[in-house]
Amino acid sequence: MSLIIDESMFGKPLRVSGTIVLEDVSEDAEAVETEVGTDTDTEEINTEGQDTESQSSDSQEEQDTAEQQETPETDEVDTGSVDDAENDGNTEVIGYGKLRTMMNIRNKNSLDSEIVTIYKKDTIVPILQYCSNSWARIVCEETDCGYAYVCNTNNVYLIIGKSIYTVEKGDTIKSIAAALLGDEERYTEIKSLNEFSSNVIAEGQVLLIPEV
Repeated sequence: MSLIIDESMFGKPLRVSGTIVLEDVSEDAEAVETEVGTDTDTEEINTEGQDTESQSSDSQEEQDTAEQQETPETDEVDTGSVDDAENDGNTEVIGYGKLRTMMNIRNKNSLDSEIVTIYKKDTIVPILQYCSNSWARIVCEETDCGYAYVCNTNNVYLIIGKSIYTVEKGDTIKSIAAALLGDEERYTEIKSLNEFSSNVIAEGQVLLIPEV
């Protein structure tokens, strides 16, 4: 607003006449300014969320990696080191073992020896020799020599049978006992050896069979 004042009117009531001058203010500028501020705030919040998610993801990946690198070695009971693997030279299968847990398979019958592979729980392994320190020498296709060793201290890690049988259609645990053991009532031995809680068996299932 511009004012024009007559000096002779000092000390007397004044009547002000004036002209209002309007200046254009850029509404777009205000809007942009506000939007930029809002975007910045939002970006900071999103960035924080991304950092948290990234840290959580990294932490999960580290945990998964650690779990993948774990082996059953801590489950094995050390029975002492050996200089040379115990080997009686036998190449005929004398029994079968079913792993109660995932196990390290080694090139000697000692925890100091190299791990050649890892077998999953319930894997059935042909046994070539029962070693003096409670290990078993087993058939192992992953080695050049065709055999390796698995720990079985105190019979904790292997369920051992004399032979194996693959269930066929129409089989029952009693019919298998009658055919392989000569007495259907010996089904309880098959059930106990395989640690079954019922008499139910399925076609294709591999059973450990006790001595005849």
